Amino acid sequence: MRGKFGFKALVGGMVLFTALLSFSSLALASRDAGWGYGAKASQQSAGTKFTRGVVNMVTSIVEIPRNIHNTTEETSMLAGWTWGAVKGLGWGVIRALAGVYDVVTFPFPIPEDYRPILEPEFVWHAEGPRYK
Repeated sequence: MRGKFGFKALVGGMVLFTALLSFSSLALASRDAGWGYGAKASQQSAGTKFTRGVVNMVTSIVEIPRNIHNTTEETSMLAGWTWGAVKGLGWGVIRALAGVYDVVTFPFPIPEDYRPILEPEFVWHAEGPRYK
């Protein structure tokens, strides 16, 4: 029984490693071609859309601390930890759903030219207060 689980874990690990290697190769190729993250809409492709979708699904949770920080800097700590957390949760759900949409529809150029359906395209592209 133990040996069987070990083999499944090994195969699963190999599949995961291969998928991660494929995504990283796609990201590097897109960067080298000049149409990677943050590329102009006319330069985006199905691969860029798929990668954007996966990245947005994984990083959607970052919206919560980002909005807590931004709201705290703009108003007060109480507002940051209450209203900022609510805003972050909402934007996190929206970003995750936009990521699911991008992954499901990546073979099709909708919207036109594989443009992102959510602005900013990635959570770290959003503007906010800067540390002084």
